[in-house]
Amino acid sequence: MDKNSKGFTLIELIITLSIILLFVSLTIPRYNTYTQQLRLKNDAQRISDIIELAKKKAITSDLYDKNCAQFNGYRITVDANSYIMKFGCSGAYQNIETYSFDSNITAISGTGDFDFPALGLNTNLAINSIRLKNSSLSQCVDITISKIGIIEINGALIDC
Repeated sequence: MDKNSKGFTLIELIITLSIILLFVSLTIPRYNTYTQQLRLKNDAQRISDIIELAKKKAITSDLYDKNCAQFNGYRITVDANSYIMKFGCSGAYQNIETYSFDSNITAISGTGDFDFPALGLNTNLAINSIRLKNSSLSQCVDITISKIGIIEINGALIDC
């Protein structure tokens, strides 16, 4: 072969492609894990934002139904696959919005009702934490809620 010819040999191309494929095959599983962890953290942030919204709406007495004569507050009802924001009027709660967790994510503890009374008076939450699990990773994130409604997300994912 002429030493002045420009280009790559077949062996050089095969080695280069092999190295590229090796790096790609090593990074794809890490990327999938990262996206699943990100989904779990995003769902934790979203539910904490909705709980915070319900608390603020109750404190400011923001009436969803302007015809409500006796405002009771707002409620967040959490079950394994979704959570619902509810408006309380005259002792009855009506659904405002239903939110679903991302696929593979469930609430494994902390299900039930989070009640935020009108004007924020006598807030006393019976449930103090929610644990969300991503079943494809077997990792969880904890959301803690104080008795008066202060919400904190534990940033570290734990194995569960």
